[in-house]
Amino acid sequence: MLKIMEIHLSAHPAGEYIVLQNHGLSTVNLLGWAVCSDAYLHNEPIIAAAEMYVFQEEAAIKPYGRIVLFTGVGHTGWYPTNDGKQAYVAYWGRERCMWREAFNIHVLQVICSRRVILPDAEQEYMASHTA
Repeated sequence: MLKIMEIHLSAHPAGEYIVLQNHGLSTVNLLGWAVCSDAYLHNEPIIAAAEMYVFQEEAAIKPYGRIVLFTGVGHTGWYPTNDGKQAYVAYWGRERCMWREAFNIHVLQVICSRRVILPDAEQEYMASHTA
């Protein structure tokens, strides 16, 4: 289970970041986890998408392992920390700060996903995806 440990606000996106930590007893695959503002909870899909970062990398986060999500630009990967451990560092690539205006910040895990097809579109979909 990932938990928000620290939120570091800054006037510049390069200095703004969130620290997450795996508080579970087993390794967590980071793929599909998301960090978002309250916009996710409201019926505003465009704003929700703009205020959500979804981890797209398959990174194995061991128990008590840390993830640092910077708002600005950089190179995603594993980096050494001051305490001699490794942290997975991801960069959102935004040009403006994200978390200064957020009232709440949420960590979400996509448990499963499923393609939803309307009945009228099902035959067209099946025809286009069969040999």
